[in-house]
Amino acid sequence: MAEALVSLLIEHFGSMALELIEEEVRLVKGVDEDVANLKTNLEDIRAVLKDAEQKQLNDASLKRWLDKLNNAAHDMDDVLDEWNTAILEFKIKKEEEAENNASSSNKKVCFPMPSSCFYFTRVKRLTLRRDIALKIKELNQDLDRIAKDKDNYNLNIKRIVERPEHRQTTFLIDETKVQGRDEDKSLLISKLLSESSDDGRHLDIIPIVGMGGLGKTTLAQLAYNDETIKTHFDKRIWVCVSDPFEEVKIAKAIIEGLGSSGPSSVELNALVRCIHESVEGKKFLLVLDDVLLEDYSRWETVHVALQNGAIGSTILVTTRKQEVSIMMGAATHQISLERLSEEHCWLIFSQLAFMERTTEERAELENIGRQIARKSSGLPLVTKTLGSLMRFRKTISQWEDILCSELWESKDVKVREIFAPFLLSYYDLPPLQKRCFLYCSVFPKDYDIERDDLIEMWMSQGYLSQTINSKKEGRDCFESLAMRSFFQDFKEGEYYGTITCKMHDIVHDFAQFLMGSEYVLIEVDGIKENKKEVDESTRHLTLAVRSEDHFLTLRHNAKNLRSIYIYADSNKLHVDRILLFSHLTRLRTLTMDDCEFEILPEDIGLLKHLRYLDLSGNTNLKELPGTLFNLYNLQTLALCNCSSLPRLPEKIAKLVNLKNLYIFGCCFEGLPKGIAKLTGLLTLDMWVVPKERKTYLDLGDLKMLKYLQFQSILCIQRCANAGNLDEAEKINLSSWQHLLDLTLEFRESDELYEIGEILDDDTEILESLQPHPNLKALEISNYQGATVSPTWMMSLTNLTSLELNFCTKCEILPPLGKMPSLVSLVICCLDSLKKVGPEFLGIIERDEEDHGIARRDQDTPSEPSIISFPRLKKLKFDWNEEWKEGKSGKVTG
Repeated sequence: MAEALVSLLIEHFGSMALELIEEEVRLVKGVDEDVANLKTNLEDIRAVLKDAEQKQLNDASLKRWLDKLNNAAHDMDDVLDEWNTAILEFKIKKEEEAENNASSSNKKVCFPMPSSCFYFTRVKRLTLRRDIALKIKELNQDLDRIAKDKDNYNLNIKRIVERPEHRQTTFLIDETKVQGRDEDKSLLISKLLSESSDDGRHLDIIPIVGMGGLGKTTLAQLAYNDETIKTHFDKRIWVCVSDPFEEVKIAKAIIEGLGSSGPSSVELNALVRCIHESVEGKKFLLVLDDVLLEDYSRWETVHVALQNGAIGSTILVTTRKQEVSIMMGAATHQISLERLSEEHCWLIFSQLAFMERTTEERAELENIGRQIARKSSGLPLVTKTLGSLMRFRKTISQWEDILCSELWESKDVKVREIFAPFLLSYYDLPPLQKRCFLYCSVFPKDYDIERDDLIEMWMSQGYLSQTINSKKEGRDCFESLAMRSFFQDFKEGEYYGTITCKMHDIVHDFAQFLMGSEYVLIEVDGIKENKKEVDESTRHLTLAVRSEDHFLTLRHNAKNLRSIYIYADSNKLHVDRILLFSHLTRLRTLTMDDCEFEILPEDIGLLKHLRYLDLSGNTNLKELPGTLFNLYNLQTLALCNCSSLPRLPEKIAKLVNLKNLYIFGCCFEGLPKGIAKLTGLLTLDMWVVPKERKTYLDLGDLKMLKYLQFQSILCIQRCANAGNLDEAEKINLSSWQHLLDLTLEFRESDELYEIGEILDDDTEILESLQPHPNLKALEISNYQGATVSPTWMMSLTNLTSLELNFCTKCEILPPLGKMPSLVSLVICCLDSLKKVGPEFLGIIERDEEDHGIARRDQDTPSEPSIISFPRLKKLKFDWNEEWKEGKSGKVTG
């Protein structure tokens, strides 16, 4: 950890941060020398850090030295950021004062007078200059002592080797086939198909039991996705459980998986009743992944509700504990997973380690490779980690370094038996990737990590550069960590181009092991809370709150926190009861999504260092405090689905560093004109076309935010308000070559059925919103034109997903069957659509396609060769009330 932070600090000292310091602080005597000493000491220390981080595992004294260094490095980072923030604040206030003076001069003649405000600002500036100089001097003295102490540990200088560029490959492809589980898969599927209440039960339970890293989840996935299983069960539900066993969360996940509309209440009894009704008469398969609970009383409530399913319904449980199998009364049905054989481990290892190597290289490395693969002890996860590590090591000597590492003989049993392979892979990472990996420990276990959210959190912690290319830098880092097998379960997100993943529990434990006291998880359920406490060494906190009545306040001991992730399972969270922002002034990242709080305290404005704020899903939030717009460092503001929030204030213009603004799901009448001043904005997921153009930004104003053309997702709401087609054409969507996912929503749903006639204006507006041919996903909704066939539709040759929703006046569909890349097509609530025919399918006769070339057999009658929808996998027609022809299987894809 220290190596990564020190490396980043050295970069800061050579960057604009230092120039800003020199601009003001160097005027204080001696500061130049102190800054130079800081940088020299940091560079001397970095030279031995690689050796120190590896030796600390067996040397408690050395670990304490590293902790001191880590704390000092964080303090240095805070001082740098404090000064940069002060400089920024002075500049913004100076610009505001100039604007106010200009505004006043237009109204009346003013006589120049001495300004008490100017005098106060100057005094404050001089005081701050001395304060920052004093802090730098104190930090320099501390670092001097730490640098001298390093000589007590006989640390070796290790040259920092630049990693050669390697060809990037997509992490979405499973690089290893599942090895050695064919018999286990056959046995499991056999049980799932044949187990039938031989003990008089309606509900069978099959546990898969084995130690972490054996592939229990993988085996469950193989069965869950098997075609015979899909057809055997009416419903399949997958729920990640982990620790603790949260009945409410699990019940909600089961209801969602059943496709039922859950109750408005989140009381367990109401949820259980809903499950009981939803499963009645259905044969279902429920997978409960990673169950650790041993208390039958907490399991019984959910279990009883599930017994209302049809005979043959089954619960498949994966667990590391034999006690879970016994508690569920299913020990006689369990599958005990064993370690893989050496040969199967070798097959997994070699597939990764020898990727892109020649036959000669493979032969040269095979002998030592088999010895390394043997170190995995039959665990597939460990084998993948070692294979991924060796993939980037080219020579025999580099492979021998891994085979002969001292970590395999560590005194720490946990390191020797569990973490050694992960440590070897971790030590092989460059400093930036180390820090980014460790940060992932702040997510709860089994959490779906959204790649771009993670990258923005890395940015907020200062790990990535602050340029327009920072997201690309973050994606490269993510890709590298993925290829090291630190992430798994990759999925396409809800929008095209978005990626989610998870961390295996063992990898998550490993990250938290390395973070040590820097990371704390506090669980509060109103009755008890875990014994971990936040102290001055804690930098990152995950707070799981399961009761709105519990009072918990993070006070002075939490002053060094840099990120807080609040996970609320209660109906309503009182933020002011949990966080006292005045003591959390070093916070960079704050996530409070789906907490259902109504009020955000005014003192959030004290978080001057804050760069990432996620308030998404708080549907009761009605107003943003004005102090929030004093957070000049804020880079990401997420307000998705804050449906009670009526507007964004004009003050948003003060967030001069804002790069990402997420507002999808908010019910705004328009966007404030102040957004046009956020010229560095990289992401804005929703644009609202207003009725009142004097008050809000118009559609044509999008062109003022030039960097938005580099984003991949955009929703334009209330397109019907774009009565001035010139405004719609000004944005020139056809030039947005990076836009991959576009939603065009013409009006609010409650306005839809007030319209009786076809609207030609909708047709013209749709025509003017032509996207670039690179577009991958398009949704058109609440559109009232007679046809949804703009001239540009068939030019979208890269389109993979198309949705037409509530286009209630549309009678004819374009020849969508000709679209060569279309994979998913959803047509919902086209009330005027009466039929679909050849024009929709795009059917072409072969002799027409061949331009009259004579057929070989002139006597054979011509038969149409159907080439419609060559890649279509999903076709859905839903709630098309007037549809009379094409229903009975005539439409195929």
